[in-house]
Formats: sequence, C-alpha cells, structure tokens
Amino acid sequence: MSISSSGNANLTGEDQSKGGGIATTQNQSLSVGYNAAPQSVGIMNSFLGYQVALYSRTGSYNVVVGGESALRLASSYNCVIGYSSATSLVGGGATTVVGALAGATIVSGRANTLVGCAADVGAGNVEDAVAIGSASSVGAKGGVAIGAGATAGGALSLAIGAGAQTASEGEINVMNRVCGYRAAQSNKYTLELNADLTRLGGALSFPGPSSWAVFGDVASKDLVFLSEDGVSTRLTGSFRPGVLNFTGQHRCRVAEGEDLLALRPGAVVVATGAYCDLDGCEDLLDVDEALPVVTLCRRARDPRVFGVGVHCCEDHVRLFIR
Repeated sequence: MSISSSGNANLTGEDQSKGGGIATTQNQSLSVGYNAAPQSVGIMNSFLGYQVALYSRTGSYNVVVGGESALRLASSYNCVIGYSSATSLVGGGATTVVGALAGATIVSGRANTLVGCAADVGAGNVEDAVAIGSASSVGAKGGVAIGAGATAGGALSLAIGAGAQTASEGEINVMNRVCGYRAAQSNKYTLELNADLTRLGGALSFPGPSSWAVFGDVASKDLVFLSEDGVSTRLTGSFRPGVLNFTGQHRCRVAEGEDLLALRPGAVVVATGAYCDLDGCEDLLDVDEALPVVTLCRRARDPRVFGVGVHCCEDHVRLFIR
C-alpha cells in the first residue's frame, strides 16, 4: 500500500515511486517521508524522515529516523535516530546512533553505541565503541567516552567527564581525578587518585605473591594491615613513626664481609661498635634510626655479645636479636 503526498491511496502492492508520503513494500519494510529509502530492497526496515537512507539498497532489520540520516546504509540491525546522523555508515551492523549529526565518521565499524549531538568515532572502522555525550568521541576499538567532549583515544580506554581524554591502550580518566595508565617501559599499571580526602567502604586489597588487605577497624578506629596468612599489624590514632614499642627485639645490620650463611636463627652476634641507618649510611644519623652493626660471635665469653639472631631479612643485611 502507498499513500502519496496528495493523499491518494494505492492498494495494489509495492509502491513504485516512493517519491513522497508513506510506502510499505512486499519485503515488510516501511518508508515514511519524502524520498525515504527509495532504493532499499532489504527486509523488515523502518525508515522515517526526509530523504532518509536515500542511497541505501541492502541491509535489513534497521530503524532509521531523521532527515538525511543513514544515507548509505548497507548493513543490518542498526538503529539510527537524529537529523543527518550516521551519514557515512555502510557496513558493520548492530550499531546504535542517537543524536543530530552523530556518527558522521563511522563507515564500517560494528557494535558501536553513539548517543548525543555529534557523538562520533575517530575512524570509520572503529568497533565496540561507546560514546555518550555531546561531541564525545572514541578513537579505537572498545573505548568508552562518557561526557560532553570526552575523548577515548586508546583501545579499551575509559574517559568519563566533560572534556576527559585518554590516549593509550587501557588508560582510565575519570573527571581528571582518577587516572590509570600502563607504563611504557615496565608495562606495570599505575592508578592515580587526585583527591583531598578518599573514603573506602571496604578493605583495600593488594593481590600478588603475598596478598595484603588494608582497612580501618570500625570498633578500634585502628588502621589494619592484614596478610593472607592472617597476620596483622595495626597503627593506632596515637602512633608516632619514630617511637616504637621495645619488646626485646632490635633491628641490626650485618657487618660487611660477614658469612651470611652462618647467621641462622640462634646464632650469637656481637656489636662492632659501629652504627648506621637502614640504608647503611653512617653519617648524620638520627637517634631513632641508628642501628648497631653486628657480626657473628667467634670467641667464648665475648663481652661484646649483643644477642641471639632470630630472623634474617631477604636482603641479608638486617637481623632481629633477643
């Protein structure tokens, strides 16, 4: 059936002119508007608007609404809404474009979602992109840009907030407050938080060979460091880094040249009379950072005996003694 612009109905089948009015075709498609999809032979399409899908021939199961939108559409399962939107979209498919002038660049990319006036992709073949917001843009596969003018330039990157930008793969930018990126040399991922005050509702976890969780104890108001083995260390509200409780143990540094293999737990050590800090520096020491330098006791009844070693650190330069 067709209804021309003059209002005359034609019930004889497929509309041949499609010059204006409403046209339904034998392939179960609907065209509404002057010169709407005049060449389309796809099935189950719905076209509404002035010269919508003007040059489209193939493509099925599409919904296109808006004057001069999806002019060259040739793929399927697309939803295009807005004046002059997705004007270059040809291939791909499964793309949603909503907003005037949105999706102007996209040509063959598939599974994209673009919402907002002039929301777009940075290249015609970008896939799996999400751009929400006026003039937002995604330049690589899997990128997400949310906010007016937000730009996700790297693959699988995330930009949230007006004007937020990302450039590298996997990069995160949330309103220029939370930023994450992968270092080019070490390939390690860094997350930066730019805030005056940060509140976490639960534990902060550090997974790895030896996992740790950090959280605030609501009852005691202590800051707790908890290992995967259940060992915990607490910092209280009155904690002073330079003042630690003495419980019979003391950190020491092993003298240079000492036989490290001999310094097993239970070994008796003697003080050499020298002091240094944790880094081995012997100059300009503060009182609360001075560590005795010790060596293995090799003489009976040596009056310099300092204690018994109970633990040697991985760097083999410090001991706890009793």
